[in-house]
Amino acid sequence: MASLTVWQLTRRQTGWVGGPSCRHHRRPSSMWQVDVSAVMPWKPGGSWELDGAVRILAILRAKQADNDDVQYSCWIIVLMGLVSSLEAAEPLRWRPRREPETPVSVSPIDGPTSRAKARSGSNVPVVFRSGSTAARTVVELETMALEQHPSLGIAKASVEAERGRQRQAGLFPNPVIGYRGDEMGNRGTPGMQGGFIRQRIVMGNKLSLAADVAGRRVLERQYQAEAIRKRVVSDVRVQFYETLVVQQRVELAAQLVRLGDELARATAKLVEGEQVAANSLLQAEIEAEQARTLLENARNELVEATRKLAATVGDVSLDVGRLEGNVTSGMSDMDWDDCRRLILEKHPQRQAARARVATTELAILRARRQVVPDLDVRVGIGHMYSTGSDVTGVMVGVPLPIFDRNQGNVARAEAELVQARYELERLDVDLFHRAATAFRKYANARQQARRYAEQILPRASKSLELVRNGYRQGQVRYLVLLTTQRKYVEVNLSYLESIRRLREAVTIIESQLLTGAAVSVRR
Repeated sequence: MASLTVWQLTRRQTGWVGGPSCRHHRRPSSMWQVDVSAVMPWKPGGSWELDGAVRILAILRAKQADNDDVQYSCWIIVLMGLVSSLEAAEPLRWRPRREPETPVSVSPIDGPTSRAKARSGSNVPVVFRSGSTAARTVVELETMALEQHPSLGIAKASVEAERGRQRQAGLFPNPVIGYRGDEMGNRGTPGMQGGFIRQRIVMGNKLSLAADVAGRRVLERQYQAEAIRKRVVSDVRVQFYETLVVQQRVELAAQLVRLGDELARATAKLVEGEQVAANSLLQAEIEAEQARTLLENARNELVEATRKLAATVGDVSLDVGRLEGNVTSGMSDMDWDDCRRLILEKHPQRQAARARVATTELAILRARRQVVPDLDVRVGIGHMYSTGSDVTGVMVGVPLPIFDRNQGNVARAEAELVQARYELERLDVDLFHRAATAFRKYANARQQARRYAEQILPRASKSLELVRNGYRQGQVRYLVLLTTQRKYVEVNLSYLESIRRLREAVTIIESQLLTGAAVSVRR
């Protein structure tokens, strides 16, 4: 049998337990036990709904309307019911708890005192998780993007195009076959009738060098394609976690709306009982409407984020649905040396730039070999009708490199080599510059997330707990509770944003600053 303890209002030296707005009676302090099992069900660890408390109030008033102690105790039941309804509107994530081992449904805020760390060595807590058998994960969306993103198709086609150029560059020229007729009409005869075959023989190993140059260009395109692949994966990850945070923000805003509605209804009950002024109801209604505005904005942001995520995957018709993930999973601490090494080592753009240098070096050798003349060989056979004999002819020609020694192309290739080397240096400087900016953003986001997790959130949680306790005892006005609750929600929203920035910074660094696949494809 469940029972509810009702404290009678009594005057003390320090003031009235019920607050200055309550009337006083000088009766001895007493305790009331009210059997509520027939009024509404209650479960251990559960909470009282406001309507149930109001029904209790009606029963007690009907039974002992002439008993002032009961009348004032009923108002305490209403206040306790209000606070309990606020707690009922808050899922367990609003209370300190141990983080579950398996993913659960998206929870905007967990208690700061029991957050697990993302991984050993990381001081950023694991806070936000979502889970559903039908939910999409970041790995699933990455796989979809790698299979169908148009930028990857462009990059792959570019590599194949260079492979075609490589094959073409190493091919011998086709032979020429033809007809030859000479001295036709001589002595009334057809003259000499026959045919010939002609072949240009490329000398100086120029075809092999041309194939090598084209092969270097294939390698360069492959590195560029790898950069595009990393950009696609990076874009998907950044947009996935941004959408996941917005999804959690919607749920947090929905909780805020429920809290605002509960407070507005409870305030209306108190206004009817002349326990608070009418202006308090207006203030509560304003807060409720502001919460609805926040919720609608968050929902619109979620729609935008899911559409962007579908476009990032490469399928604008994709129904993204609900997401499952942990925003802080896999984020380890790093210092500047780790960041710089992670970005610069084996960076696809640097590897492509090095391949470009090697390509231009071979191109210079190819241009210098171009001066080596090719042989032009022609063999013909014919029949001399005037003499009745068969004849054979052979011609071999070699161009003399007197005026054109390919000087212009050699100079151009040498200039391109200088340009490629400077481009590699420029890329190193640019990556270093961007790495400094990326690490600054990461460091700021990391310290902000830590400060929220270790300093701000615990204080906000403790403040809310103290105000709730004071509200239960009648020592704190409901507007103070409302303000504290709103501040707690605002702090958690700010924490959500700091976690989103931290995840984005880590993803960009791990992706070697490669983002924006849709606008970076080199055709």
